Amino acid sequence: MLIYFAFVEIMSNFVLEIFDDESPKCQFYTVRLDGDELSETDKFLDKFNRDEHLKPYVQQLVSLIFDTIGTRNGAINDFFREERKAQALPPPVNVKIEEIDFGLDFPLRLYCLRLSDSCVILFNGGEKTSQRAEDGKTSMAFYEANQYAEKILNLFNSKIIRLNSEQREIVDFYTSEPYNELI
Repeated sequence: MLIYFAFVEIMSNFVLEIFDDESPKCQFYTVRLDGDELSETDKFLDKFNRDEHLKPYVQQLVSLIFDTIGTRNGAINDFFREERKAQALPPPVNVKIEEIDFGLDFPLRLYCLRLSDSCVILFNGGEKTSQRAEDGKTSMAFYEANQYAEKILNLFNSKIIRLNSEQREIVDFYTSEPYNELI
């Protein structure tokens, strides 16, 4: 029996929103679909914080984002696993973070786009149930993250947006004002 999977491209527009700009080493953005109340990252946190088995893992990811990346180290490349055009957290198993042990079977992936050591866009994620991100319960979040990443990177390449001089804030390419248009 053949099973066909159809993937529908993100049809809705989305906005880039600041998720956290208080961390000294890194500013975090997220995406919110036009018309949605919650951002994609908030949806991830809400969903997995309700699951008592997965809640401790969510807390580890939150600690990685705000403490390790946001406060102590910045968004160094080693903290991110490559997932085509996007990236994912937590880091690969061979990367050791002193204050957090992600172990071999960390069950969650949070997709993102690392733009610099001081700017990351967080997307949504899922429960890791297979070896490949394209399979299992992470598949939809994986594909969506890569579509978000492609659209955002195209805006950079088309000189519509850029990072400011501190490499921390996404701004309009020509006016240097914070970018808040629908994408």
